[in-house]
Amino acid sequence: MRSALFVDFDNVYSGLRRLDQAVADRFAFQPQGWIRWLVDSLPAPVHSPEGASRRLLVRRCYLNPQVYQRFRPAFNRAGFEIIDCPAMTSEGKTSTDIHMVLDIVDLLQHQVHYDEFIVFSADADFTPVLRKLRRWDRRTTVLAIGFPSAAYQASADLLIDQDEFIRIGLGFGEPDEPAAPLPAAAPAPAAAPPGDAAATAIAQAPPEAGSGPAAADAAAPADGAVSADGDAALAAPDLPLPPATDPAAVLADISVLVRAEVARARRPVPCSRLAQLIIARHGELAADWGGRGSFRRFMDALDLAPLALDWTHAGGHVFDPALHGNDPALGLAFRPPGWEGHDALLQLVSQVHLATGVPVLSPDEVATLLRALADDLRETPFALSETGKRVRDRCRDAGHAVSRSDVSFLLKGLMLDGHSFGQGSDDPQSLGRRLCSAVLDLCQREQLPLDAAQTAALQRWLGLD
Repeated sequence: MRSALFVDFDNVYSGLRRLDQAVADRFAFQPQGWIRWLVDSLPAPVHSPEGASRRLLVRRCYLNPQVYQRFRPAFNRAGFEIIDCPAMTSEGKTSTDIHMVLDIVDLLQHQVHYDEFIVFSADADFTPVLRKLRRWDRRTTVLAIGFPSAAYQASADLLIDQDEFIRIGLGFGEPDEPAAPLPAAAPAPAAAPPGDAAATAIAQAPPEAGSGPAAADAAAPADGAVSADGDAALAAPDLPLPPATDPAAVLADISVLVRAEVARARRPVPCSRLAQLIIARHGELAADWGGRGSFRRFMDALDLAPLALDWTHAGGHVFDPALHGNDPALGLAFRPPGWEGHDALLQLVSQVHLATGVPVLSPDEVATLLRALADDLRETPFALSETGKRVRDRCRDAGHAVSRSDVSFLLKGLMLDGHSFGQGSDDPQSLGRRLCSAVLDLCQREQLPLDAAQTAALQRWLGLD
């Protein structure tokens, strides 16, 4: 697959710097590392040719030499063409966007047929050019740091998950290991709960098809872990791992592992998380994913019925239609646990979620998360990756299945709205006010006007009564 990469350096670097200076510097000083990840590991966009792998024919970086000249040598060594885009106005506005658009259109009409255009920028001004590329039947892949507009996201064939880019592409911090299980609510039942199709499938798996715990060896769910609907989830049988030389046994084991992870999840499970679990158990597959060339094709080939795969969102998700079929993460109405008696508020938060991506956490989950964040900040200095993991684990210790991505979204929302951790305003009320401001800004950007009553309801959701 012939690919062309266009990097709006100023946009990406400044976005990463607002999250973590060290992360931004890793991106700027070591581009060869994330280039390897982009070429070797990032899945191809939807509708790419069968068995496609990237051949990065064009690498262009657009930067302001008056500000970022010190990063030029690193991008030179990584094989980039560097296009200088100095400030053109007294406010510091550059001509990066027009340079990138002209170069993209030029390559679109080039004698070499470029299959994929990769754009690193959160600037929604690129939305029209993405749509033009789609009309010309070209694949588009986008990395947007922060909270890109809904229209911009919808115009891309593949939106790179920025957390995955930071953790894996930049190698910043350890992979997001499976979370510790929720505290047991009751002893594990002898059989799967009635109507729990996913747990029933796990329980009925033949011995030769199952193996090992439901998650990676180091973090297997304990007996009685709370499942998505509040019942005790049935742990996968603790059997020896199948021999790695037996492909059928390995695939059967992975199917059981995926089913178990989905059964205990309260929301659709990101494929990036499943990939980490699979590699932890069967690392030999990561080279070529069982001869299929990509993780996506590997997952599509698994027999996971009645589970379903959804690739329309960044990275893809696996879900159980019986449990998650109406999850807002898939664009539909849903009533997660913890929302009893809050129907009107759930409707509002779901509407905000669909417009902005704000996670649909119950009021109790939001309160727990903000308290956990405040407690963690009193004890440990803030670091985006490590703080996110600790807060996630504190929430789980308190009995709430808050995901790492939920925590990461709220942390980024706070930082991008201007909050500085460790400056004396890290109590739950101050964090809630800043988070409310960030959510309202996102709603305004997505043209979702909230009246006074809706704003008050949003404040109640964030514990600001």
